[in-house]
Amino acid sequence: MGKQPKHQRGAYDAEATPGVKHWWRRLAIATVVLVVALAGLLATFAFVPSTASTAIVGVAKLNALHERLPKLDIPPLPQNSTLLAADGTPIATFYLDNRIPVKLNQVSPNVVNALVSTEDRTFFTNNGISPKGIARATVADLSGHATQGGSTITQQYVKNVLAYREGAAAHASTINRKLNEVIYATQLTRHLSKDAILQGYLNLVYFGAGAYGIDAASERYFSIPPAQLSLTQAALLVATVRSPIAYNPLVNPKDATAARNRVLGMMEANHKLTAAQTAVAKASPLGLKPSYLQNGCAATTDPYPYFCSWVVSTLTTLPELGATPAARLAKVEDGGLTIKTTLQPSVQSTAQAAVISKVGYGDPVGASIVVVTPGTGAVTAMANNRYYGTNGFFNQTEVNYATSASPVGSTFKAFTLATALGQDVPLSTILPAGAAYHSPTLDNPPGGYYTNAEPSDGSDLTIAQATDNSVNTAYVQLEEKVGVQNVAATAHKMGLTSLPLSGPNAPSPAEGSLTLGARGFSPLEMASSYATLAANGTYCTPLGVSSITDAAGKVLPVSSSCSQVIAPAVAATETSLLAGVVTSGTGTAAAVPGHAIAGKTGTTTNFGSAWFIGYTPTTATAVWMGDPRGPSYPLTNVAGVGQVYGGTLPAEMFSQAMTGILAGQNTPAIPPPSDAYMSLSAPTLPDLTYIPASLARARLLALGLVPAGLTTGVVHSTVPAAGTAMYPGQVVRLNP
Repeated sequence: MGKQPKHQRGAYDAEATPGVKHWWRRLAIATVVLVVALAGLLATFAFVPSTASTAIVGVAKLNALHERLPKLDIPPLPQNSTLLAADGTPIATFYLDNRIPVKLNQVSPNVVNALVSTEDRTFFTNNGISPKGIARATVADLSGHATQGGSTITQQYVKNVLAYREGAAAHASTINRKLNEVIYATQLTRHLSKDAILQGYLNLVYFGAGAYGIDAASERYFSIPPAQLSLTQAALLVATVRSPIAYNPLVNPKDATAARNRVLGMMEANHKLTAAQTAVAKASPLGLKPSYLQNGCAATTDPYPYFCSWVVSTLTTLPELGATPAARLAKVEDGGLTIKTTLQPSVQSTAQAAVISKVGYGDPVGASIVVVTPGTGAVTAMANNRYYGTNGFFNQTEVNYATSASPVGSTFKAFTLATALGQDVPLSTILPAGAAYHSPTLDNPPGGYYTNAEPSDGSDLTIAQATDNSVNTAYVQLEEKVGVQNVAATAHKMGLTSLPLSGPNAPSPAEGSLTLGARGFSPLEMASSYATLAANGTYCTPLGVSSITDAAGKVLPVSSSCSQVIAPAVAATETSLLAGVVTSGTGTAAAVPGHAIAGKTGTTTNFGSAWFIGYTPTTATAVWMGDPRGPSYPLTNVAGVGQVYGGTLPAEMFSQAMTGILAGQNTPAIPPPSDAYMSLSAPTLPDLTYIPASLARARLLALGLVPAGLTTGVVHSTVPAAGTAMYPGQVVRLNP
C-alpha cells in the first residue's frame, strides 16, 4: 500500500485566511467522518435480515448512497503476451506491465495469511470498510500530515482499480475519493466473494522491480510460481506492497528485511504463527533468486530475434487485433495473447549454422537464409549472420536481411521461364547465345546485353541448356519473345508482390534487364515465389503465425491465402528443367546427397550480390549474400573465394542447410515434364553409337536435347538408350 498523494488544495483554500482555512477543514473533517459513519452503518445493515432493517429509520436514505455511483467497472488488466515456436518453445514475451494474472488457488496460503494479518485482520468478516480507520486517515490527510493507512484490503483494491482506470483523476479530490472508495468497497463486498477480492487485489498491485501482480513478483524475486512461496518469501512480498521502492529487496535488502520481519510479527499477533516460528522466520535470510523477464524481440535469444521482429510487423496488419496498426501493437503488448508461430527450432538452428558457416557474425559480408513450406506459406526459419541490436559494431544490426531487397540476378529467370511455358513456347526452341546481343525492341545497355559471368560456351542453345548454364543473352531473347510485362505479371502472381504492375515504377515493355534480376527483392519473397513451383503452381502468402489465442481463451482466425497462379504442368516442367541446374549446370554445389533438388543460381553485375534458391516438394530455401552497404561493393575475396557466384558460397550454404533440414525425409524423384509439354516436341533418341562426339552433340542440339559427357572421340553408348522417347531439353549422356 504505497503512499497516497497529499490532498490537492484548490485556489480558494490556498488563499484563505488561517481562520477560514481551519474552519473549512473542521467542517470537511466533520462531514467526511459523518459520511463514513453512515456508510459503515449502511454496510452493517446490508447484512441484517430485511425484517429488521425495515425497522431502522433512514436505511432507505442511506441506501441512496449506493445509487450515487454506478457499479464499479473493473477493466481488464494488461497481461503479458507470449510468442511461441511451432513446438511450443517460448520465443519472446511482450508487456507494458509485467503481469500474468493467476487464480487464488494458484497462490500459496502463506501470502493470504501475511496480507490479511498485515493489512486487514477482519477482512473475512468485515463489510469492506473500516469507519474508524478511514476517519483517522481522512483527518490526517486534511490536517496536512502524511497520509495515513487504515483502509481495508477491499478499499485498497478499489483505490488501485480507480488509479489504474483513471490515473491522476482518481486523486483529484481526497474527500470525494474517500467517499467513493467507501461506497465502492461496500458494493464489492455485496457482489464479490472474499476470495475474488483477494484474487483481484493480488493480481493488480505493484510489488516493485517491474513486477505487477503476485505471479510476476514471485518470479522476479524468487524465480518460482506463487504457489511455491514459503512463509518468509510471502512475508517479504507483502512487505514490498507497502513501499515498492523503499522495501525493494534487490536495492535495499536491510530495509526490506526489517519490513518483512514486521509482517511476520503481525502474523504472530494475528495467531498465524507461534512465537517460535516467528523467531526462526525472522532469523532467515531473504533467499533471493532474482530473474528478469525479457521484453520484446530485442531481448530474444539468438537465433530468434529477426523472425520475431518480422512476425510482430505482420501482426500489426491483422484487423482481428484492432482497427489501426497502433492498436494492434498495443494488443500484442498488453493483450495476454498466446501467439503460436510457424518457426521450427530445429530448422532455424540448422539454417543459422549454415548462414554463418562461410561468413560469420563478424564478417563484413552479409548473408541470410529463409526457409518456407510449399503449399502453406509457413516460414520455418529466418537466419542472418548478424546479432540483433544496435551497439554500433558491424556484427549487430536491427536490419533484417531476410526481408530487405537486393538485386536477385539470374534467379529472376525462373519467372521468364514460367511465362514462356505458360505461352506454350516449345522447349526445343533454339536461342542464339552469343557473347553479346543487341535487341531491336528492348532498352539496351551500352554495347548491348552480354553473357553473364557464369559459364557459357556461347553457342546456340535450347531453353533447357540456357537454363542450366544461366545464359543472359539467351534469356533476354526469350523475354523479348514472351513480353517483358507478361514476365512481370507472372513474377508478381508467383510471389514477388512488391513488384508493381502499374504506376511510375512498373516495368516498361522495353525493360530487358528485368529477366536478368536487376531489380531487388527480399529472400523471403524469393523463397515464397520458388515455393510456388514446389507446390505445383500454388502460391501462398508468407505466414509466420499459425494461431492466436486471446486472454479469454478465444482463438482468433489466422491463415495464409493460397491460390493456383500457374498451371501445374508449367510448374512441373520448370522444376524438371531447374533440376538440371543442380545436376549439371551452375548450381552443382547445391546438391544434397540422397535428395532431388531443383533450383537456380543468381549473380549480379560486378558481383554485387549472389543467390541460390532451391526446393523440394516439402521445402523451399533462399540464400542471399551481399555487402550490407549495397550492391556497388563487390563480393570478391570472401572466405577464400576470389569472386562469389551464386553457384559458389550461396550454393554451398544451401547444401549445408538442406542436408540438415531434409535429414530423415524421403524426397521423391523429380518427374519429367507433363505430357502436354512433351507433345510440343517429343523426339525419339537416334542411334549415336560409333560416330564422332562432335557430330552426336550437333544432332542432339538439333532435336532440342542437351548433350552431356563425351566431347571428343567416338561415342560408344548413350544414356538413355537409342529409341527412347525424349522430351525437349532432356539430358543425354554420351559415353566413350
